[in-house]
Amino acid sequence: MKKIVSKNFVNHVYNQGQSSRDKTIIVFHGWGSSVNNYVELAQYFSSIGFKVIVPEIIFHDSRHKLENHFLKEVTQEYFWKTIFRSIDDATLLFQELGVSEKDVILMGISMGGFIANGIYAKGNNFAGLININGSGSFLLSENIFRANDQRPELSDEEIDKINIYNPIGKNISNSSILLMHGELDGVISIDGQKDYFEFLKSSETSCDVVFNVYENVNHSLTEEMLENLKQWLDEKY
Repeated sequence: MKKIVSKNFVNHVYNQGQSSRDKTIIVFHGWGSSVNNYVELAQYFSSIGFKVIVPEIIFHDSRHKLENHFLKEVTQEYFWKTIFRSIDDATLLFQELGVSEKDVILMGISMGGFIANGIYAKGNNFAGLININGSGSFLLSENIFRANDQRPELSDEEIDKINIYNPIGKNISNSSILLMHGELDGVISIDGQKDYFEFLKSSETSCDVVFNVYENVNHSLTEEMLENLKQWLDEKY
């Protein structure tokens, strides 16, 4: 692993020898997690031929890390700020990494799935998207969060802000998309993935999308999911 510190970002790069595939997987981690929790996963994808980059996400690791991500007030204030900032910064991130969208497979887990999906919807030419236990339907997911927390409904201003970034209604390229979600996920409702999948399938743009639902799985990445992910990558790339 090589840690690359640039002007605006800190990235952890895994490239075991000469990559045998011409795509780079950029992995965005979950809320309150760390790049350090993704070492094994990154090494695995590197071992099968991909260059893998795990960016440090704003408000995590060395980038102004919050003291306690899981205080309800902290999550409510910073969760979407983190997602929106990461989406806004994506173009600059790719420039500093020296990678082209057409060579990048965006992958995100949990909050990282929101980020990857938002970046994908903002671009036009990515090689692929992998969203694991995240959501591509931002407005629906936030409405579910609020209902679960018994918070007030969104204001019109808040709805407009979310819809700026919401992948629903945004770009769909001809690249391959893999959505994976535990059916019993109690952290990020599977309904957000379902809604985005329906949007993709109903679009006039031809879309190569697979949606795998895992019975009796909560908010986790299981061995079965990892094996299915490898199979999908082998088939597509």
